[in-house]
Amino acid sequence: MHAKTNRQNHDFQIVHFLVGACHTADGAYALLCDLRDDRADALKQAEAARLREQAKIIRAQRRIASDDKAERLEGEADLAEIAGFAATVAKNIAAAKEELAFIQDCMKRIQPYRAFAHLPDAEAHEACQREEWRLELVARAQNYLLTTGSIPPDHFATMRQHPDFGASILPTIHQTKALMAEGKTDALLAAPRPLATLLIGADPCSPV
Repeated sequence: MHAKTNRQNHDFQIVHFLVGACHTADGAYALLCDLRDDRADALKQAEAARLREQAKIIRAQRRIASDDKAERLEGEADLAEIAGFAATVAKNIAAAKEELAFIQDCMKRIQPYRAFAHLPDAEAHEACQREEWRLELVARAQNYLLTTGSIPPDHFATMRQHPDFGASILPTIHQTKALMAEGKTDALLAAPRPLATLLIGADPCSPV
């Protein structure tokens, strides 16, 4: 589905497909930090563009006052262009502010569940990598097993590179295969997504 309507990501996408795809609160927080910085930077760029636009208006008005017809037309064209896009620019800025506010709200909701909240952000982002990757590799392997019945060699090789392969990843894969052999795939498919659940109340498209 593609329906941005001036947004980079809608609230529903953030909750269910971005944060919902994370496996740890710190992993979700790291992702939200990236989303926050992207929207904050977009608003800074919008402010710089607004100042350049003001300068362009001044230059256009000077052109319109010129005795040269071509200069007058250029000035009128510049003003028409600015006026023509004004509504879209305003919508983009409003949408970016709304999205940024929602992202910040999500960050507040996630914060109490983080394991590395005591660390500076850069260190926390690094500290969560091992667990986030372990759970991501398991989730991908389970998706492969549930859809094709086997794990591709390249993904299996990637899993083996993780330091927790023998102690945690491989036993989880064996458990997944055992559940499938017993016909209990519903238990895997209906597994809760705790991080998305934390943010359900923040998403106006989801039940509270």
